[in-house]
Amino acid sequence: MRRIFADSSVLIAGCGSRTGASRAVLTMAEIGLFKLVVSQQVLDECDRNLRKKLPAALPIFTQLLADINPEFQPDPSLEESLRWVDIIEAKDTPILAAAVLANVDRLLSLNTKDFTAEVAARSRLIIQTPAEFVREIREIVEEGLL
Repeated sequence: MRRIFADSSVLIAGCGSRTGASRAVLTMAEIGLFKLVVSQQVLDECDRNLRKKLPAALPIFTQLLADINPEFQPDPSLEESLRWVDIIEAKDTPILAAAVLANVDRLLSLNTKDFTAEVAARSRLIIQTPAEFVREIREIVEEGLL
């Protein structure tokens, strides 16, 4: 089964709205099209930001996690994170390192400012926004129906 790492931006957006690509990603994970992978730092960022900005979405977040049952990737060590500091903001190195260490098929993020094509090339990860990922899945499904 394909394994997709999602950062906190995807989870927060998916919990904050019943529509949109981030929510579609979470729904696809819930029905078993792929295994969602997250790190503890991702969950901590979600909890902190939801409490601060969208407290009404906390129960949705809790329920979605229970329904999706994501795979948990341990947070990387400081050394593993620092390996990436020359290509991405220091605050994002633990997320990139966790995705690389998890050996996932994709890293999904709404943070296109930091998770760039250069970061993708250097980390050898496919990095996409949820919208790009949903478009790719839609194309695969459409080809399969022909």
